[in-house]
Amino acid sequence: MTKTVMSVLAAAALVLPLAGSVPASAAADATCADAPLVRVTTGAVFNNPVAGEGAAIVQWLCSMIKQTPAGARIRVAHFVMSGAAGEGFATELIKARDRGVHVQVLVDGDTRGGKVAAQLAAALGTDITADSWLHVCTGPMSGGTAACIGDKGQHNKFYLFSRTGYASDVVVQSSANLTDLNSTTYWNNAVTFTDDRQLSRAYNSYFEDLAAERKNLDYNRTVHTGSVVATFFPQAEGDVIVDSLRRVSCRQGEKIRVGMSEWDTFRIAIADRLRELAGSGCDVQIVAGILSPEVKQSLLAEPRVDLRLLADGSALPGRIHSKYVLVDGKVYTGSHNFNETSLRRNDETLLRVHDRRIYGQYVANFETLRATALPAKA
Repeated sequence: MTKTVMSVLAAAALVLPLAGSVPASAAADATCADAPLVRVTTGAVFNNPVAGEGAAIVQWLCSMIKQTPAGARIRVAHFVMSGAAGEGFATELIKARDRGVHVQVLVDGDTRGGKVAAQLAAALGTDITADSWLHVCTGPMSGGTAACIGDKGQHNKFYLFSRTGYASDVVVQSSANLTDLNSTTYWNNAVTFTDDRQLSRAYNSYFEDLAAERKNLDYNRTVHTGSVVATFFPQAEGDVIVDSLRRVSCRQGEKIRVGMSEWDTFRIAIADRLRELAGSGCDVQIVAGILSPEVKQSLLAEPRVDLRLLADGSALPGRIHSKYVLVDGKVYTGSHNFNETSLRRNDETLLRVHDRRIYGQYVANFETLRATALPAKA
């Protein structure tokens, strides 16, 4: 690392805020070029469009890209990058490549991301044996998307930095697409882990399988790394969320909080189990976006389920695009919606995080979501 870069990072370490505290005035600007340098630490960042912080996550990511030194590597596995947010992010990746960072990007075959994919391919090339490249999953195409391992979509949203700032082996798992809607009216989350070699190794192994397009509808890899359990999809049988909820007891009035973007009838067993838990004395609170009528009916059949909706992405207060569950002091989060494709067909990641500080950050975010959302009606 050059002395100039070292001096910039040293100054940043003294005066810049921690992860999760990007200034609102900066986060409201969706352009990566204006992203402030923020100290890279373990913790969560949330988009809050009502508070003018709709671009907090993309700004956090671009801050890390700017702090990645020559010779380090950035890997991105992403669904859709489009609009000003996606183009700005791609531009920062290209700048990183130009200063000697190895930049490797995997994207879904979704045509909505075609313009940004072309921008990256022109700059990085498409040879996955090179130091830098862009690879578009070949599918087959299904409903306009194309996975690398599954047979539907490459729905991941994760970022791997060999080094950024003073941190090494950095993993960022997000729920957000890099689009203008996701940076203006969508509520999302991203969690960062620093200096975690085992978790980084697990993600990098998955990334390499995605790049090699090792097709497998029962990929189903789970890796335990201290306070984090990572599960990579698709999975041919079972449901990790249902299995986890079956282990929950309501003897002490356990509080269960769910923030979920999409929920279809294929995953109605999750709703049925939450309804049972509420009936057994658990405090079940849900903020949802798109619900199938059957799932909504199941949840509303138990009056003690507090179901609220945040479902309109066209205007504020916006739509929830996060996908998380908070229970037993654990956070379940990632790119994984409560639908069939996320479980059985997509390339996806789900994390279980047992960390008191991160759990507290998600609880605070959920309370903001719940206060903003509207009560569901039958």
